[in-house]
Amino acid sequence: MKIKSLIAISLLSVSASLFAAESTSTTQQVQGVTQAQKDLNDYEKVMVEKVWITTQAIDEKGNKVDANNPQVSNYFGLAEYYPNGTFIMFTPEGKQKMQGDWSMSNDGKTRTLVAKDAQGKTLFTRDVENITINNDEYTYRIYPTEGDNTVYFDIIHHVKK
Repeated sequence: MKIKSLIAISLLSVSASLFAAESTSTTQQVQGVTQAQKDLNDYEKVMVEKVWITTQAIDEKGNKVDANNPQVSNYFGLAEYYPNGTFIMFTPEGKQKMQGDWSMSNDGKTRTLVAKDAQGKTLFTRDVENITINNDEYTYRIYPTEGDNTVYFDIIHHVKK
């Protein structure tokens, strides 16, 4: 009986040691991935800790553009900007479509996104012209044809309630 008890105690002790080692290893991995919060400028501070949802697109003539229009459909969805300089975006249906790094210029005129794949490799960088940045609305302007600033769409977002 004593041998069975000793074996059971030994097994429990080994299991507890393995669990503790695994927990420590997992914590270290998570900590290694976590980025520190960066110093945010005033425009970046407005964007963080909110979920932004695209509410409409307006063309250069002031006309509403349907969300399914291929020139603007990719810009519709939800976005979250984090204080550590990362972001994540979702389609209107809730499917993740993009992740990476973000920043706003100190003068608030430009937002830069660096989209990255799951391994952290840069897929593309996109700068947009900011039109409105306040606690309730974020609007940026896109130009569908590079070099032609006469045709554009304002992509309007509001904080999800």
